[in-house]
Parts: sequence; C-alpha cells; structure tokens
Amino acid sequence: MIPDHAYAAARHLIDPDADYTVHIRTDNGWTQPTDPDHRELPGLDVLLVARRVLRARPAGHVESTSPDTLDIRTGDGRLWLRFTDITLSENDPGPDEPALDGHTPAELWRVLGLSGSALAPLARCDLTTSDLEALARTCLTLSQAHSLLPRPTLPSNADHLLERLATTAEALDSGLPDTPDIDEAFSRAELLLLADTALGLHQAHGDPDGLLSRTEVLLLAHLAYGAAST
Repeated sequence: MIPDHAYAAARHLIDPDADYTVHIRTDNGWTQPTDPDHRELPGLDVLLVARRVLRARPAGHVESTSPDTLDIRTGDGRLWLRFTDITLSENDPGPDEPALDGHTPAELWRVLGLSGSALAPLARCDLTTSDLEALARTCLTLSQAHSLLPRPTLPSNADHLLERLATTAEALDSGLPDTPDIDEAFSRAELLLLADTALGLHQAHGDPDGLLSRTEVLLLAHLAYGAAST
C-alpha cells in the first residue's frame, strides 16, 4: 500500500484528543514499558508513531483489532506496539506490571525508533543530532569513495564543507584533545547541506564498495523519500 494512503487510513483510527495506554508485544505476551512515563501517550503522539512507521523503509503496518485498540508494527519486525484508548476501553490489552528490562527494546522512545532499525525520521526537521552526524560521516565516506568517478551536481558550498568535515573527522578519529564534535563544528544548516550532498553522491553512484552501514543507508532512503514527497 502506498504510504500516504496507509497513513490516511490510520488517521481515521486515531483520536488525537484521546490518551492511549502503551503495550509492547514480547515472547511472554503484552507488557508495558519499564518507564512509568512511557506507559501512556496522547493521541497526537500515537499519530506521529503511525506516520513514522508507515513511511519507514520497509514500511510498517497499522491495524485496528477493536474500536479502542490500535496495533502498530515496524516493517523490520522488531517492534509490535499496541495502543488502547483509555477513554473508550474498559480493560487494558495486557498486564499492569511493567516489562522486565530485557523485554524493552533499546532506545524505544527515540521517537519509537530502534538503533539500526527500519525506522527513520519523517521530515528533515525531525533529524536528530546523531542522525545528522551519521549523514555527515556518510557524505565524507561517499565523497572519498567517489573521488575518481564523475562528479554530480552538488549543493553550493559543499566542497568547502567537505574540506572542513575531513579535517574535523580526522582530528576526532585521531583522538586529538579539544577537538569539537561534528555537531559543534557545524551548524544545523551546514549539516543538512552535507546530508543533501550525501544523498546526491549516493544517487549518482551508490555504494559499490559496501562501505555504508545499514543505518546510513536507511537515512539516505529517508532523505530520498522526503525529497520525492515535497
């Protein structure tokens, strides 16, 4: 199903004014997150979860098993969440006790993303600092790997930013003292330009040597999808 159509259908299943209890599917059944602050979410946050999961690559799934219950599964199969409308439901879909630490996926609440999973931010404004740092590293990797290949048209000032990035990354990787982190050495606008440069390089020649991590490839796929949707 086309992600936008899937999202439109999910939108009708979610009451943005309601509050929802949150349960995670584990090997032992439904259980709630360990953190008490994460056991309920407002409807607008649930809607955001649905948008991100449906527009991820691979796309996730949203379905309603009853008028007050919504199931959201990531496309990579690593996360299955159930949201239950508190104002409509009489019973929670699972136990009241919190999950054991080992049952709660790592970094669950990074906008319900998992480190290295198929989930990616929905829009450029949602890109986190770690996302932008990863994309900057991706840009540097691709620019060096493509040095002997025909150069695509890149954003203005890209070459200057790449020179600065190479110097900063080399200092960081060498462990030189007092070296600023990438997010400190570059403004957000500059990091976004590097992200677009990475996308341009990847679209021109890909990653023939397999140098990029799965997370980096997924972030590039997100950028390409976002560019095609605007």
